[in-house]
Amino acid sequence: MIKKKRPICGVVAAEANSIEQRQLLFGIIGQNQSFGVDTVVISNIYNPNIREQELYCENNIYDLIGSEDIDAFIFILESFVNEELRNSVIDRIFSRDVPVVIIGNISEELDLSNCTFVNTSDANDIEDVTNHFIEEHGFTDIHLLTGMKEIDVSSLRVDGYRRALESHGIPFDTDKVIYGDFWMNSGIALAERYHSGELKLPQGIVCANDYMAYGLLDRFAELGISVPEDVSVIGYEYVGSREMHTPLLTTYQRNRVSLGEIAAQKLWGIMNGKETEYAPPKGTLIRGDSCKCGVNRKVMLTELKLSRVKKDFEFFNLFNPLEQELTVARTLDEFIKVCGTFQWQVRDVNDVIFCLYKNWYDTDSRPSDVLSCRSIVPWMDNEPFDIPKFGIAEFLSRWDSPYAYYFTPLFFNERMFGYSVLKYDSPDTYDDIYRNWIKSVSNGLEFLRMKNDIKYLTQCQNLSEKRDTLTGMLNENGLRGVYQSNLIDDENSVMVVMKVCMTTDGFSDMDGKIESVVDAAEAVRQFCGNQENCGRVSDNTFVCIIREECEPETAADKLCSVLIQHKIYMEKFGTDSFICAAVRCEGRSYSELYDECSEELCQKLKRAEMMKNQPHYSEMLKIRSYIYMNPQESYEPEKLRRLYPYSAGHLRELYKKCFGVSIHQDCISARISRAKYYLTATPMNMAEIAELCGYVDSKYFLRQFMSSVGMTPGRYRNASK
Repeated sequence: MIKKKRPICGVVAAEANSIEQRQLLFGIIGQNQSFGVDTVVISNIYNPNIREQELYCENNIYDLIGSEDIDAFIFILESFVNEELRNSVIDRIFSRDVPVVIIGNISEELDLSNCTFVNTSDANDIEDVTNHFIEEHGFTDIHLLTGMKEIDVSSLRVDGYRRALESHGIPFDTDKVIYGDFWMNSGIALAERYHSGELKLPQGIVCANDYMAYGLLDRFAELGISVPEDVSVIGYEYVGSREMHTPLLTTYQRNRVSLGEIAAQKLWGIMNGKETEYAPPKGTLIRGDSCKCGVNRKVMLTELKLSRVKKDFEFFNLFNPLEQELTVARTLDEFIKVCGTFQWQVRDVNDVIFCLYKNWYDTDSRPSDVLSCRSIVPWMDNEPFDIPKFGIAEFLSRWDSPYAYYFTPLFFNERMFGYSVLKYDSPDTYDDIYRNWIKSVSNGLEFLRMKNDIKYLTQCQNLSEKRDTLTGMLNENGLRGVYQSNLIDDENSVMVVMKVCMTTDGFSDMDGKIESVVDAAEAVRQFCGNQENCGRVSDNTFVCIIREECEPETAADKLCSVLIQHKIYMEKFGTDSFICAAVRCEGRSYSELYDECSEELCQKLKRAEMMKNQPHYSEMLKIRSYIYMNPQESYEPEKLRRLYPYSAGHLRELYKKCFGVSIHQDCISARISRAKYYLTATPMNMAEIAELCGYVDSKYFLRQFMSSVGMTPGRYRNASK
């Protein structure tokens, strides 16, 4: 075993490439290097706020917290948005008896003997921002847009705002504090409240983060409210991208570089038995045009330069053959060579080392306890070397000076390959471009594994020319053959054709589209019952042949009702993203039936496109999708007010213009649609269905179903069976 050369500070973060973490890490790394300490940053890449199984594997990177080689930790608590992950990481850190400095607000549950908190002061910062409006602009009517009411950071920012007002003899008015969610939609919603007259426009608005300020500015510009002529706006946190919004935002930059330095100094003091006091570092006002101060030209030029560099690298990242060349690599040596050719996309990095489990390619075994490591940079030593799974000291001891090392996961779906290590000799950090680069690398590594996996290749041989490879259903050729040989003489059969994923936005997220198509395929199977009578005949088109006698309209209606209840598809694409048509077969050819359905679909699509041109359509669609996904709820006026903050009369008017039906009648239709799903896909009795659809009285459900559908639930269930 190699002896450790220097103390090792572990920095535990989430999504370390984000601007907030990058500023902190710049301060931490620089200070650690001055102390002769190696910095090991352990971070995931995507940091989703929900437990997505295909991303959750990446969080195995936090197993490295268990390395006995790490002498102390700096924990960036606020970076973890997922509570489950945050608690898991906390458990791992505090299972070690080592000093811990936490960057974030003090938490009673972490008030432990080996734990110290440091942070900037949200209250002091917002007090400074509010003072700017009062002292430099003479404002007395100032509103605050803060975050969620129930979280501490929102309250701290309200406290700073209140202190500034009261210190200048201005009364604090709770009605001038607006609670949002720290995202742009909060700013958009507030702008609309001012425009509608619900709130009187103040002299100035303090936004408790830049994202809400950006939403406010963007919507003000659309509504014709001039900033700063009509109202001034100041943001907070200086998250970047100011040049993307107009006017240029005046904001306040928390001194997170100094905070990182303070965290490293505190940890070094604790490790050497010297406790030190600290004062929260004071931030800086970054002047812009959203108040009448005017922009700081030097700061703006620096921002534009960084923006151009980022844009150039995004362009290079998009238009280069990395993914294609990784795809054709046949061996790991070839794969490493390709990665090395394109390592320049990871900006300013000193070295990139891949650490792969010895059995990374074996899907049947748990990851080995030994990793094979190898630099991909052409001018570095590319000879492989092995380290134990937690052998961080053995890894770091290969270099004579203190560096910063970023340990990030190499994974695909639920398979962990190992990790990638970025080595920096300066206080620098990786950025968003690396996320795209490492995603291409991970996908390429999985492709290489599959090409060398005999079992996988054998499974692929089972896919015949008559099967769709994504869903396993029949493809166009397979379905034509089945119809020609078994169904053409059945005059009572019905062909049902459905097109899905027609919402343009969905095509930007290929992973989301694939998942949604698979979910839609499951809905088709559920409707059809017999997988050999249905298929996926093109990228977004499904065809079913219903053999039993059934009215075509009823068959199409049933399929739509089943798809609406499939949550994965609906959450991604919504209620307006699919159309359905059906015709009776009557012994006609497959092509003739398909063409007739296609003509009907074309007409439906034209009508749907005309509907989408209605003003406020997208806003009303969100409400409609919510209603159809939650039909069991009672949509009383108060509930509708939460979905749409303006008058109920205005909502009813817009809704009917967009969809040609009243919101009340559509709420009934949503319940009936869910009932149709249960009637089609389950054996539940009428009382059970009525209750699940929000009906207290099953007899009333029967009457309403009959009135809406024109037949009893029992008859509807038996149609096409």
